[in-house]
Amino acid sequence: MSQQPDADAQLMLAFQRGDENAFTVLFERYSVRVANTAYRFLNDKDAAQDVAQEVFVKIYTSPKTYRPDAAFSTWLYRITANACIDALRRRKRLAAILPEETAQSALDPAASPADQVEARELERAVRTALASLPEKQRIAVVLQRYEGLSYEQIAEILRLSRSAVESLLFRAKLTLRARLSSYVERKP
Repeated sequence: MSQQPDADAQLMLAFQRGDENAFTVLFERYSVRVANTAYRFLNDKDAAQDVAQEVFVKIYTSPKTYRPDAAFSTWLYRITANACIDALRRRKRLAAILPEETAQSALDPAASPADQVEARELERAVRTALASLPEKQRIAVVLQRYEGLSYEQIAEILRLSRSAVESLLFRAKLTLRARLSSYVERKP
């Protein structure tokens, strides 16, 4: 390996050697990100917390599976994506599970009641549209839109080519645009 592992990779290597504090640092640095990624993918706070816990238990109990040939975050998001896909497969009716209480979290308290209702409706529609995407399209959208990852990083996480990721995202965006067109068209 010609390049030096990133700082997080160094921490993971230290954890592999038995440094428990290195794991604690990684957990504190990434636990919220993993839970947020899982939430955006699953649309369920409890399931997202379960996935985040599952991800970190897997890392803690199997640290030797990490190899510093990629950024630590790439490896972590790959585990997270796989855990989310597994969680979806365990659920039989994902589309029916869209929590209502989360819609209020992003609302502007100064907005008028009509604007708040419209914002809730739009958020619900976005979550429903996102949940309707095929698994790989959904995780690609979540990783790009909400986690800010590049096509190359997403390709590495999903173990696909860059062009396959571009295709996934293109199809996902077409589907989302079609499903949300009535919300976009009615805006002034």
